[in-house]
Amino acid sequence: MDGQHVTLDSLPYIDKEYDDPATREHVLGLIQEEMAQMSPPLMPKSAQIFKSNDTLRKEYERVRSGHSLPPFDTERYNISAPTSDTASAWQHASNNAASQLEHQTTRIDNLELLQNFGAQAWKLNNHQKEQLLSSIENRTQKLREEGVHVNKARKYEQTEAGVKLRELEERWSDGVRRCVEIQVACGRLQQEINVLETSK
Repeated sequence: MDGQHVTLDSLPYIDKEYDDPATREHVLGLIQEEMAQMSPPLMPKSAQIFKSNDTLRKEYERVRSGHSLPPFDTERYNISAPTSDTASAWQHASNNAASQLEHQTTRIDNLELLQNFGAQAWKLNNHQKEQLLSSIENRTQKLREEGVHVNKARKYEQTEAGVKLRELEERWSDGVRRCVEIQVACGRLQQEINVLETSK
């Protein structure tokens, strides 16, 4: 953690106290108590996104508010006769017809490109995605194997440490027992000394 040394005293492969339902209930109670004392995370009241794009921001607000998408306007794709015999009306109709012709020409070009190259582009795209999927699957499998290896190594280390801990615990218990026995013996000797001194 950024150069900080962290000591973990958790030994899940050795410590079996959590398997006891009463202990588990106690631990969960402590966790809930601690979480109740924690302050809620500070979140902004309103997250403003798409600040630099009005169109995206309006669309986001529309979706967020639950309004339906407005109907598609097809009027601009219609070729209609001029509404009057004025030059501006005929010019507007002529410009509209030219733009519709250009639009249809572009659609035809796109359909021809799709017919000539679409199948190959689709196959190439599928092949690239299959390679990406294979790479992700291989990486995932490698990470899983590393995780299994880490867990096996952790279990082995903790099992070995458990043997050592039990041995040290037995030695500690034995040392404490001996200390108590020595203290009791010292107390008895002191009583005998006191009895001998008073009898003189």
